[in-house]
Amino acid sequence: MSTNSKKELIECERLIGIRIMQEDAESIYSLLQTEKNPIFTMEMIPYYALFVQSCQEYMGENLLPKSIAKDLKDIRNHIKAYTDGFGKSQKRVAAVDDAQDRDFKEQLRFGFLKKFNIHLNLGTYWTEEKQIIGNTQQLANFLSVESVFDPKIKEKNYQMGYHIGSFVSSFRNKLANFSSFPIIERERKSISINYYCDINTNKRNNLLSKGQKKEINLFYLHLLCNMNFVKYILRPLFRDGNIWVFRVEYIVSYYTLRALERLKNYTENNKDITVESKEIHDILKLGELLFKTKVRNCMMHYNLESAGVISFENIDKPFYGIIENCFDGKSYQEYLIELHELSNMIIDFLNNQFDFSNVKLESL
Repeated sequence: MSTNSKKELIECERLIGIRIMQEDAESIYSLLQTEKNPIFTMEMIPYYALFVQSCQEYMGENLLPKSIAKDLKDIRNHIKAYTDGFGKSQKRVAAVDDAQDRDFKEQLRFGFLKKFNIHLNLGTYWTEEKQIIGNTQQLANFLSVESVFDPKIKEKNYQMGYHIGSFVSSFRNKLANFSSFPIIERERKSISINYYCDINTNKRNNLLSKGQKKEINLFYLHLLCNMNFVKYILRPLFRDGNIWVFRVEYIVSYYTLRALERLKNYTENNKDITVESKEIHDILKLGELLFKTKVRNCMMHYNLESAGVISFENIDKPFYGIIENCFDGKSYQEYLIELHELSNMIIDFLNNQFDFSNVKLESL
C-alpha cells in the first residue's frame, strides 16, 4: 500500500470510529428518553459508563467532575467483575452477600429478632415469562454500593445519572456538527420489569440449588442475570443488528465466558467444587471462534486507527465491514446469529444450574 493510501485508510479509520461513537450515543440517548424503570436504569449504568469512559479516553480529556469520573471508571471495570481467578470471584460474591446480610439484618426493628434469621437479603427481578434478569446483590456489587440504606446514595445516584445524561446529550449534539444524526430503529418504545422474589440466602429456599455451595449459586445467578438482561430486556427494545446492542451483547458474553473458564480452571485443581466441565468446554470452544483480540479491542474502545479491522472494499457493509475483514468474509448478520447462539448456549448452561419451577413471583 502506498504512503497516500495508508494515510487515506488511517483517516477513514478515524472517521468510522467517530461515526460509531455517534451511533452509540444516539442509541443510548434513545433509551434515556424512554426508559424510566429504576431497575432497568441501574442495570444499564455499567454500559453507559463504558460509553462515557471510552469516549473520554478517545478524546484524551476528562469532561466530568473528578468524583463522577472515578465512580464511572470503577463501574465500567465491574463489567469484568468475575474474570479474575475464581478464588477471588468466590470471595467477592461472598463479601457482597455478607454485606447485604448485615445491612438487612440491621433493619430489623427489635434486636432479639436478629437471631431468628428472618430477614431477606437478596431481591431478584423477573420477566412475566419467569426469566430472571437482575438481583440486588449483583447491582450492589457492580455499582459499588456498600449499604443500600446509606442516605447519601440517592443523591450520589442522581448526580451520576445527571452527568451521564448531560454527557450523552452534549456529545451527540457536538457530533451532529460533524455528521447528521443516525437513524436508530426501535422495536419497542419501552419495557417493564414487573416481578420480584425476595429470599434469605442463609436458609433453604426455592431459588438457590440445594446441592451447590451458596457462593457458587450466587456466582451462577449473577452471570445468568447479566446474560438474561441483554437477551430479554435490552435486545427486544431495538431492531436486531443495532451496533451498540451488538457491542453490549458481545462484551457481556465474552466476560461471562471468561468467568466460566476461570471456574473450570479452578475445579481442575481443587476438589471443593464440581461443575459440568464438558458443557463449559463446549462453550469455550465456540467462543474461541468468535472472540478475536483485535475485534474485542474494537468493542471496548473507539480508536480504530491502525487496528487492522477496516478495509476500503468493505466499508459500506454493516458495522463498516469489520466482521468481514476479521472473519474471512463472514457477514455481520451471520456473525450476529452465531453470537446469539453462543449467548443462548451460555444461558442454557446457567439455567440448568437451577430449578426455578417453584419460585413464587410477586408483582412490583
